Amino acid sequence: MDPMELNKKKHLSLKEIYSDKKNDIESFLNEFLFQFISEETKRAYLSDLNNFFLFLRNNQETVNEPGQLRSYHFQAYRDHLINCDLSSASINRKLVALRSFIKWSMALKYIDHNPFDAVKLPKVQTENETIAFSDEEVSLILNKPKSDYKGEAHRTILYLLFHLGLRRSELSKIKIRDIYQDHQHLILKIQGKGKKIREIPLPIIVQNQIKKYLNLIGQRERTLSESDYLIQLFKNKINPNPIDGSSIFRIINKYAKECGIQKRISPHSARATVISHLLDTQKIPMRDVATFAGHSKITTTERYDKRRNNMSNSPSYKVNYKDKKLA
Repeated sequence: MDPMELNKKKHLSLKEIYSDKKNDIESFLNEFLFQFISEETKRAYLSDLNNFFLFLRNNQETVNEPGQLRSYHFQAYRDHLINCDLSSASINRKLVALRSFIKWSMALKYIDHNPFDAVKLPKVQTENETIAFSDEEVSLILNKPKSDYKGEAHRTILYLLFHLGLRRSELSKIKIRDIYQDHQHLILKIQGKGKKIREIPLPIIVQNQIKKYLNLIGQRERTLSESDYLIQLFKNKINPNPIDGSSIFRIINKYAKECGIQKRISPHSARATVISHLLDTQKIPMRDVATFAGHSKITTTERYDKRRNNMSNSPSYKVNYKDKKLA
């Protein structure tokens, strides 16, 4: 089942959606996904579920209803993901949709036991493994895009990533109306995880890059309204849809490779770079950085603090009884 098909099935009647007469796994998936409100969640779960059932079909395993699922199906798929050299966190994330589907199936009595219980999941590393860029590498990447429209659009994306530490999901949702003046500050309103809102003042260098990008759009005789997304990589006409996370991933990898950077990076590498730069180079208080980054827990920000592992800064060197006079 693809997203187009899922959208068509939105128009089915409630009787059709909840009918007991289901003769293929897609009917069950349709009912399962119908419960979610977020379109982003639906797309993510649909992708993960489709990949799982495609894996089963490719291995001559026929599953038409939840009751036909067995523990070895999930174990084999887990091993397949491990062999794809995915991180433990990525594997567990891909299995979240399957676990949710099984729990839903049990709640509706489609199955009477949980075959997922016998599957041992990979242990997730608690420490942050994201590889950050050096200051020199950031400078190379920001100067790499060309000065044409496409290049300036890409450069705007890179500026937002490397100067504001945005998540790619946050970047893709920025609309023109999210940039506004508040006294002497030009503010960017960001909708983060859990729909939490934070406001970030835009530094001059980012303001100038956005203006340059928008001026190029104006030269193309196009006008963006307040409700339009800021980043639109259109060619012949305005596309009202936001740039997707995969495109952002490809853009940052493209320029990293062109700069001769071979290490394994992602858009989150830019976020890690900003946070560690503020903590380690600029010595910004951790609580301020946590607010800037949109971390709900300061322990999340601590993972980016390289100073924790710097022996030169160990508290043991700060113990000094000689300064105290004996009573």
